[in-house]
Amino acid sequence: MEFGLNKTKHKMLISIEKSVQALAGEMINKKVMEGSEEITEKTDKRKIAEWVKDAMERLDSLVKEEKRVQIMENCGRNCADVNKKVIERAKSRRKKFKSTEEFLEAEQKKPMTGTRLAIEGNMLYQFYTPRAFTRPMRCYCGLLRGLSDEETVSKTYCYCSKGFVKKFWESVLERPVTVDLIQSAVSGADECEFAIHL
Repeated sequence: MEFGLNKTKHKMLISIEKSVQALAGEMINKKVMEGSEEITEKTDKRKIAEWVKDAMERLDSLVKEEKRVQIMENCGRNCADVNKKVIERAKSRRKKFKSTEEFLEAEQKKPMTGTRLAIEGNMLYQFYTPRAFTRPMRCYCGLLRGLSDEETVSKTYCYCSKGFVKKFWESVLERPVTVDLIQSAVSGADECEFAIHL
């Protein structure tokens, strides 16, 4: 299926465009993606972040919440496919432990850089801490790295991370999990928080 994509368009925007097109249709896709043809890999990071912020506002105004969540979760699953080495390394770590509990305890003691974990009963809380990263940033997503400190983006965008987190833990634990997005750094919190139902 051809989506009329310009080859120079930023490749991360192509994922969003495909997802909006598939789940919301051509008319809404054109409105949400307006101006995206001007965003390339070489575009200034601030301009990219501003475009994303505006696109999420358009998405919020045109599409019901359930569909918006699906659209952005699809993007997160695609991102997990692109960044599969992170998942493969976690799967390798998991194999070193006899039980999921032992693995999670070890991960909690020594989490991946830029994250932290907390376990409470059958809940695993994963936190992204981009401001505390080696090189502090607003978001780990390359599309929002140019977001200024005083600006926020709709929480809708962060359902992409929810899709990534879900695919990550389902791959590592080899079973379905439910994930809730609690808060996000780009929508005003100090860090991103996800609740993973184990």
